[in-house]
Order: sequence, then structure tokens, then C-alpha cells
Amino acid sequence: HFKNKNYNIHIILLSNDDELIKEVPIGITVTKILKKSRFDILVTKRIKQYIQKEGINKIICINSYAYFLTKIAYIGNKDTKIFVSLHTTKPFSRKSYLQNIIYFRFIDNQDCFIYICKNQREYLRKKYWINPKNEEIIYNGIDTEYFSLKNVDSKKLQEFKENLVIKNKEQIIIKVARIQSEKNHEAAINALNILHTQQNNKAHLVFAGNGNINYINSLKNIVKALELENYVHFIGNQSDVRPYYALADIFTLTSNSETFSLSALEAMAFGLPCSLTNIGGASEMIEENVNGLLTEPNNPTSIAKDRK
Repeated sequence: HFKNKNYNIHIILLSNDDELIKEVPIGITVTKILKKSRFDILVTKRIKQYIQKEGINKIICINSYAYFLTKIAYIGNKDTKIFVSLHTTKPFSRKSYLQNIIYFRFIDNQDCFIYICKNQREYLRKKYWINPKNEEIIYNGIDTEYFSLKNVDSKKLQEFKENLVIKNKEQIIIKVARIQSEKNHEAAINALNILHTQQNNKAHLVFAGNGNINYINSLKNIVKALELENYVHFIGNQSDVRPYYALADIFTLTSNSETFSLSALEAMAFGLPCSLTNIGGASEMIEENVNGLLTEPNNPTSIAKDRK
């Protein structure tokens, strides 16, 4: 979006996790600035040198570690605006939680916190005892003109369905998310098994997205053990996921950690009822029994419960 507005964008990576870089539009500069050792505090100096060399005066930090290193580099500087827009909410471990407590102690009146939803703001305030002077809530949004049935070729829909080997009367549940542990694809598979074995609903589950190969393999082993190979489809990253939304009957997210899901918004734009675990901003998206249902995290029975 910034690129389309003709901003000069630089992405600085502070780790070797560059899995999503292939999704960055052409024309955006991506630079890695890595610590040379565990105790390399000079990395903050290199961050500042790069930013000054490129004439950057606005910095958006999308995780607390990036904020901490940038803030250390710019203590006392009032000419460079730092925005904090965290794309996760819950800490993944106790270590991460304790680190965040330290990092957020550097917040001052110069910084601006941008929350993605109200629930995120309330959680972070309570969990880390923060109360930034400058803050905004800016919900994630999507282009509803792009995510529309009218932009999907009906012939392609049938081709996709035939490729997945799905019969016309069988339901399709789609989950669009990176395949990583906090997204808890295992819960979705176990919920599907409950649908098959207890509700006699031979629905199909489509996973769109890539991720950790070890986790993917472990999921495939679960699918095999439950004899669901013909009903769980790993289709990987898709440059255009719209045909799969158009094919689906239900959208689900079974995550243990989420903030304000773009893929859920995309599914809603296609009129799909959504089954979301009640975390992050899910309760701000879903009006129960109107556009979907909220379920208990890490509870396949709750996720599979028939509440028609």
C-alpha cells in the first residue's frame, strides 16, 4: 500500500527468517542487519547508520525486538518518528513475555503505538502495564473489490474442484494461514475427524499456505493416522486464493495466537461463514450466528460442534 502511494520503502530484517520475502513487491529494498554474536550491541549502531544513510525519518517496528533495538539506537532523537505496530499479541513463551516487559519500558511520548484491534490494545495494556501517550487503533482491511465473486472465473472453479477430487455435494472447509505451530492446523484436522466419525459429515479441509516443513510433515502423519488422506488437501501458497474462497462452504481459523486476521476478512468478502477460535480480534469480527461462530482455542470438540 505504501509503495502504491509512492513512498520509498525499505524493509530491514533482523534475522535470517526471510520466508515471506518472495511476497514483497518488486521495487522495495530489503536489507538484512544481523547481530554478529549473541552480545553484539553494535547492531543498533549499524541499524541507525543504515537508516540515516537512506534518509529515512519514519520507522515502523512490527515486533517488540525490532522496537527495542531501534529505540536503543535513537534514544534522545526527536527527528525520527518510531511507530510500533505489533502483528502478534500473545507471547509465545515465558522468555518472550519477560523480554517484552523490558522492551516496552523504553516507550516514551515520542513513540506512536498502532493497535490492530481493541482487544489487542486492552491485552497489551494489561499484560505489560503500558499506556502510550500516542496511540491509534487501525483495523486490518482488505480490498473488497478484489476479493469478490465477480472476479472469479466460473470455469476455473470447476477445474480446481476436479483437481482436488471433491464430489459436488461434499462440503469444503478452507483455512488460509501460514503453516506454523501457533496456527494450530492440528486442531482443524482433529475437528474434521470428529465431523467424519461422529457427525457423518464427509467434509474436506483445504490448507492454503506454506510454512515449517517439519510441522507440515507432522500434520501429514496425523492425517495418515486418521485415514483422512482423501479429505485433507495441502495446496501450498497460492498467488490467487480467490477461487478457493469461491469454492468453499466454510472458512476456519483454529489458531492459538491471532490478532486480526486478513484471511478471515477475505473469506467474509466472499460471504463465507467463519468459524474462528475466540482469540485476538475474533470477537470484534464475528457476530455469532450472523456471520459465523467463535470456538474455544485448542479444543477440536468445540470447533466441530454442530450449532446450526
